[in-house]
Amino acid sequence: MPSKKKPEKYAVLGPKDCWHTYGLQVLTPKKFAYVVSEILNGRHKLVKSQLPNRPIG
Repeated sequence: MPSKKKPEKYAVLGPKDCWHTYGLQVLTPKKFAYVVSEILNGRHKLVKSQLPNRPIG
């Protein structure tokens, strides 16, 4: 019988201070308002998604 593996250790996660627009869509209204106010006050950052330039039409 194989020996048991030791549980893997992970780094402790810190507070989230960088947000993607898709992540904001799933927040509750109260949390959304809080995060947006933090972004507008400069305490959190918003990640800009870069889409490839595609011709329209």
